[in-house]
Amino acid sequence: MLEGFNQNVSTFSADIDRAFWITTGISLGIFLLITGLMVYFIFRYHHSRVKSKEIRNIKDHLGLEITWTVIPTILFFIIFYYGYSAFRQIRTMPKDAFTVDVLGKRWSWTFTYPNGKRTDELYVPRGENIRLRLHVPEKDVIHSFYVPAFRVKEDLVPGQENHLWFNATKPGRYDIQCAEYCGTRHSYMLSKIEVMEKTAFDAWYASDKLNPHDKGTPSEGETLYKTLGCASCHSLDGSTIIGPSFKGIYGKKITVLTEGKPRTLVVDETYLRDSVRNPEKDVVENFPKGIMPDLSDQITEKQMNAIITFIKAQSTSKDKPSAQPSVKQAPVTKTQEKTLDGKTLFNTKGCIGCHSLDGTKRVGPSLKGIYQSKQKVITEGKPHEITVDREYLHNSIQHPNADVVNGFEPGIMPPFGTKLSDEEVEALVTYLEGV
Repeated sequence: MLEGFNQNVSTFSADIDRAFWITTGISLGIFLLITGLMVYFIFRYHHSRVKSKEIRNIKDHLGLEITWTVIPTILFFIIFYYGYSAFRQIRTMPKDAFTVDVLGKRWSWTFTYPNGKRTDELYVPRGENIRLRLHVPEKDVIHSFYVPAFRVKEDLVPGQENHLWFNATKPGRYDIQCAEYCGTRHSYMLSKIEVMEKTAFDAWYASDKLNPHDKGTPSEGETLYKTLGCASCHSLDGSTIIGPSFKGIYGKKITVLTEGKPRTLVVDETYLRDSVRNPEKDVVENFPKGIMPDLSDQITEKQMNAIITFIKAQSTSKDKPSAQPSVKQAPVTKTQEKTLDGKTLFNTKGCIGCHSLDGTKRVGPSLKGIYQSKQKVITEGKPHEITVDREYLHNSIQHPNADVVNGFEPGIMPPFGTKLSDEEVEALVTYLEGV
């Protein structure tokens, strides 16, 4: 996450580092001086070493008073000079800068160039001044655009327009992070800045490619899927992130909550339009409400048609459900059973998006050492303690809202009982026993 952090990748990164180290060095020096004097005085003037007749009050000492006034003032002005010089440099926007609009929203970045090109990663030429205009939808939350390697960070506040600029000096790919907690997928609000040579950037900028490395030209729907932030919540491989996967969704029967009441409908163009323009109207059962923003003011009717066409393309004939009532998945064969791997399922079925394996908390509890651990859970509104065994793991995968671990929100994890076979659930449980 810190590519280029130990290098001077932007024109002012060295000045910012210098201000930081001067401030840190002076602060450390003062700390050591004061601490050292305290320790010295404790031992030098300990009551066992000083006789009562040697003790006297000192009312004033002009030399000391001048010293502890003048020296800190000088140090303060040194810190102020270097800090203000660096700050003035990063806040003075160059007039000749190439300007890119940045839209930050839960949980993605979109970059719009002067020629109308939109990308989900930022591409800039080396050695040119780049100005970013930072926006966030009014109904969204505060984000913070942070590029560690460039030493730039600026908040994005709903209803305000902020700015930052940089001039990248070295080609490469550098991380963009959100430095302000913005919800359940905050840690996944990542992107990249790719610094390119001028000739390579100009060639890409004049092309129809979404990014310089595309071999072909992506459809408008695919471009919108990546740049509007759909990819951060909706997968294309069937795995569950925050929202339903787009794989096989078109033409599928789903249960939604409309004004709090469940009903079944078929995903058609009307439903897809409503889901984009009025996402609170029909919320798919077992998925959280209030997460998806209203995109009405961000897309045109032509773009809406392109998105619908793209979603339709994710439903091949073999993905579409039949008109007959659904039945339980057929058992896998012995050959298939041998290929089931809990680790692979954990990574491909969306588990890794909400559950870590290193002890850190995400949307759901970490699964490190979960088996045979003691957990406080809420069952039908009542708290109690359980020991995590195989039965509990099975039930948590198939019916995650039955026993919710205390401190975590119910309704986030979808029930996988209808998405996984019994054998797949068993493989996952076996894997979790050993993590």
